[in-house]
Amino acid sequence: MKSNIDTELQEKQKQRIWELDFIRGLCICLMLMDHTFFDLAFYFKTRWFTDGETSGFLYSLCDLLKNGYFGLPARDIIWYLAVFCFVFVSGLSSALSHSNLKRGIALAIVALGLSGGTFLLDYLLKQENVFAIRFGILHMLACSILLYYVIHKFDRRFSFSLAIAVIVAGVFFDRQPLETELPWLRIFISTKQGFFSADYFPLFPWFGYFVLGALVGAVVYEKRLSLVPKLPGKRVVPTILFIGRHSLWFYLFHQPIIYFLLLCVGAVLL
Repeated sequence: MKSNIDTELQEKQKQRIWELDFIRGLCICLMLMDHTFFDLAFYFKTRWFTDGETSGFLYSLCDLLKNGYFGLPARDIIWYLAVFCFVFVSGLSSALSHSNLKRGIALAIVALGLSGGTFLLDYLLKQENVFAIRFGILHMLACSILLYYVIHKFDRRFSFSLAIAVIVAGVFFDRQPLETELPWLRIFISTKQGFFSADYFPLFPWFGYFVLGALVGAVVYEKRLSLVPKLPGKRVVPTILFIGRHSLWFYLFHQPIIYFLLLCVGAVLL
């Protein structure tokens, strides 16, 4: 019996398109790095150095990240490209899935649970709009998967036109936020109405990128087979693939783990 289960597991792993897991894993690694830097620059710098101290390795590192790394246009470009690749690959993967309705509902439940958890954390810490996530990347991906489930049988020209329209509208309103008294519109587009979300990804333009990925996936991976030879490596590549296969778990728990590790670093070095 155990032999049959192991065989089935091996078959499922063989069927996975490794390059998609690799791209997802690489994007998650970039996210882990960026969020670690953010915590150091904008939270732990204030927490660790409250008495006016302006020397030492940790202070120099936090100050460099805040005034150097987060001031670089290259950081913003890399961040946008990493998120674009992750959303694009998520759309591509949805084109290969036969259970998008189930996946979308499950992810929506997880996203709502995450919102509840972050609101509860703010409440317990007696603060407002610090960790609260109202509409983050999980919410956006859940909605995108469910919307794609609705439109995936439509003509591809319609889906392509819809994707381009969503992207153009999203980019436009990102540059020129809409003036409105309806804060719920922030789910779709950027507006001038007050709306806080520690992690924020409106459907416009990101749903457009998702649909483009799905359209590419339906054509390029029609046979659902990997198109790229596996990269050599016994440690780095398998690690990135593992992260890519479990990207949801890494997203959900990375911040508490990073926070705990940085607390330990501060306790040891300060």
